[in-house]
Amino acid sequence: MESLRGIQRERLFYLEFLALFTGQISRKDLVTRFGISEPAATKDLSLYAKLAPDVLRYDIREKTYVLSTGKALFSHDIDQSLYSLSGKRAIAVDSNHAKRLPNWVNSSIKRKLSFNLVSTITRCIYQNSEMKAKYFSLTSGYKKRTLSPLALVNDGLRWHIRCFDHKEDRFADFNLARFTDAKYHAPSSVHLDDDPDWSNVVKLDLVAHPKSEHPETVCMDFDMDNGVKQVTLQACLVGYFIRHWNIDCTDTASGNPKAQQLYLNNKKELIESGVSKWAFKE
Repeated sequence: MESLRGIQRERLFYLEFLALFTGQISRKDLVTRFGISEPAATKDLSLYAKLAPDVLRYDIREKTYVLSTGKALFSHDIDQSLYSLSGKRAIAVDSNHAKRLPNWVNSSIKRKLSFNLVSTITRCIYQNSEMKAKYFSLTSGYKKRTLSPLALVNDGLRWHIRCFDHKEDRFADFNLARFTDAKYHAPSSVHLDDDPDWSNVVKLDLVAHPKSEHPETVCMDFDMDNGVKQVTLQACLVGYFIRHWNIDCTDTASGNPKAQQLYLNNKKELIESGVSKWAFKE
């Protein structure tokens, strides 16, 4: 593998990434991502098959390569992969390629996530499948659950999976770090569009804290337009957003303006729009 040219190594890494995290890879994926010809993409897939036998198998009916049971050729960073699946970062074999300046990114104190666990869940999302999972919660402890995972959510501190819980008959968020096992169960009939709290898109009106000594500085920090920053997001994500940005959403703006630079100016409107009151709890 060391003899591979850099760009070809990147293409093999990328096709393995798609296979592991979405369950399938086609020539078109390589053509679209790297601007190569279909014959060149075919050569890459053939070379990968030689280097990593049994990882892929060709599905004649779907006319695409699907994940099999062989051992992966590359190692994959979980966070990098999840950010890439969310469209936030480019995927590359060497994550240091993106490092240009000395920097510090807030580190996690959560437990290390299992590669097999995470990739199983992302495949279930991509392939619209139910999964049997083992999960720990703060309210009910350990439970076996049948879930349809639908979307990735990052609240700035941790990864969540938006799921439909078949036993509870409801949509909810599940902390990725609390899963201990997940296995494909069956095709799912549930879709993200069925989730009313995901489909309900709302707008938050954020202003500088009313007690701020220098509101013009807050306006500059957050690129406000006429003193207001509007943020559009799904109703079920409002609570995460408020906590991540430490926004004062009290009725009387009683928060500390030095700690809470932003104030939510349309709380009543959001509640009337269907946002849960839970989202605004301190």
